[in-house]
Amino acid sequence: MTKRFYIMTVVLTFLLVPSLVFAASQKFAVAEASLNEDSRIVVPLEITNDDNLTAITIPLEFSEGVTLKEVDFEGTRVEYFDLKIATIDDANRTVLIGLLPQMSNERKPDLAAGTGPVANLVFEVTDPTVDEITIEALTIEKPYHTLAFVYHDYSPAGDRSIRVERFEFEPVTKSLSDMPGSPSTTPGKFGLSQNYPNPFNPTTMISFNLPVASRVDLSVYNVLGQKVATLIDGRLDAGLQEVEWNATEFSSGVYFYRIATDANVETRKMVLLK
Repeated sequence: MTKRFYIMTVVLTFLLVPSLVFAASQKFAVAEASLNEDSRIVVPLEITNDDNLTAITIPLEFSEGVTLKEVDFEGTRVEYFDLKIATIDDANRTVLIGLLPQMSNERKPDLAAGTGPVANLVFEVTDPTVDEITIEALTIEKPYHTLAFVYHDYSPAGDRSIRVERFEFEPVTKSLSDMPGSPSTTPGKFGLSQNYPNPFNPTTMISFNLPVASRVDLSVYNVLGQKVATLIDGRLDAGLQEVEWNATEFSSGVYFYRIATDANVETRKMVLLK
């Protein structure tokens, strides 16, 4: 494993030497989380590439309260790649993923243009009070790694050159209570989910589950505890409910949304980032 990681480091560092350009039509995304059969949290990493892709580097940092148990490539777009390495550092809450289609004598194609998962992060919750996971891009200086796609371009004469495209990727927060099978989505149990997206600009969705019909007051407060918006004030039927908050007229900052029903009161935090 040490030897393979050294090869990956040398190869990918070499590939990232050319000038970097910002990607326009390429995309890196963190998809919706789910629970696997071991009650671990699976977070898919998805990419969109509109040209054949020859290498990928994905350095990420994740929030406290969880342990990254493994990075699974089974069933992903890169399952056939020769080199699929994930170096996990739970002490610093980071992971470096390196992907190359060919490291053997067998000729393997670049990743064809398309959209879909390239890896699955498998987390275990170590802090029972944690109800969300935040994932953000990371830049590693020595050796240099950043979130990037590597392409081979060919001139009319057949000469090959390397093109590297990197990304500005905003942190993404995934609510644990939004996952299928989580308490907030289980019928018969009350639950207020984390808003999505979060951070947001200027709109976000807030959902909650009512086990029985109830009067509901769902309001938004600023950091001073002042009510700034009332989203729901009335009686609702049992079931999963959802409402949008449009914060166009509000300034960036931390806000809190609070739900009060006939039997429950719960508050969550959200971030408006303009």
